[in-house]
Amino acid sequence: MQPEPEQIGELIYQPSADYPYPFPVERPPHYWMTEQTGRLAAAVESYLDGEPLAAESLRLIKEYLRQYLERAVLVGQADRGALLRKAAALRSQREIERFAEEIAEFGVEPL
Repeated sequence: MQPEPEQIGELIYQPSADYPYPFPVERPPHYWMTEQTGRLAAAVESYLDGEPLAAESLRLIKEYLRQYLERAVLVGQADRGALLRKAAALRSQREIERFAEEIAEFGVEPL
């Protein structure tokens, strides 16, 4: 049986048993490709294509990163609170890029 979709903020995610971990996690993060409205996919695709991000796209990516960081299994000396504050302060495509590199060090690869 397929799990029920979960709404977080404006975004609606369809949980996937195949993502993100090969082991049980109480509340696994949702991946951007499982978001159902299509708005997040458009925002992330703009980011991945290196396009300047509209304010709405930036806001949706930040909302997505927040839920991801709140739920992700972090490794090393990760400070979840500090990472959440940094995610909330992101202002551009380039800052997201740098932040993605930083959080990859803690085993987090949401994009």
